[in-house]
Amino acid sequence: MTGRVPVFIGVVLGVVFMAGCAKHDIHLKTVKVSSSAVYCIFDPSCTVTVTDSITTPIPMKAGGTAFLESRTFAGKPGTPASGLYGYEYRIDLEKAVETMVDVDGIATKHIPCLLSMTLEFGPIVDTLDYDGDGKAGDLIYVVTSSDPGRIGLEHAHGLGNTIVLGFDSPICVGASGGHGNSTYVFGLVSTQPPKSVTATVKETAGLTAAVPSKNENYPRYDVLVRAPQIRTTP
Repeated sequence: MTGRVPVFIGVVLGVVFMAGCAKHDIHLKTVKVSSSAVYCIFDPSCTVTVTDSITTPIPMKAGGTAFLESRTFAGKPGTPASGLYGYEYRIDLEKAVETMVDVDGIATKHIPCLLSMTLEFGPIVDTLDYDGDGKAGDLIYVVTSSDPGRIGLEHAHGLGNTIVLGFDSPICVGASGGHGNSTYVFGLVSTQPPKSVTATVKETAGLTAAVPSKNENYPRYDVLVRAPQIRTTP
């Protein structure tokens, strides 16, 4: 009987280890595409008809306007994405500009930047091949040609129903007389139709002396976007 104890302990430790790993985030495979190539998966004409969209202001401390755009479309019958829903997002700070803030009684230019975006999306379809390499399993695509924007994704992680998207460069508002940054369009696919959810975008150190101290958290902004309905079990 005692000879079985080490085996039993090993099994228990293995189960505990697996349970702990399940709580960690999962890297989400991201590929770069052209818009025409990825839209051929949804429609034989290689264009898509947007069925739902929303453009929501980001309440940053800046002049001008900052937006988070989201839109959805459905896969046509007979296509690889038939019966599925495409979701696309883009952050646009092109018309947002620096502002002046008070720092210890001194008027200081403030040029805030965004670093990441988090939202509850649910299961992502993993059966499609966005970049045409003949291998299915792409989870997120970034449209780096034929579309506005110039900032892509550095990493994407999933934890349960939540995804965290980190950009490969800070998305900053424009300096005086200049234009701000914007991201490329990035997209995911779901089996579920859209609903409104709250996405959170996180600010990072901007091009200014008016940044939070190391003991202070950077601002986070809640922004309404479209995302899939998430099934819940009774």
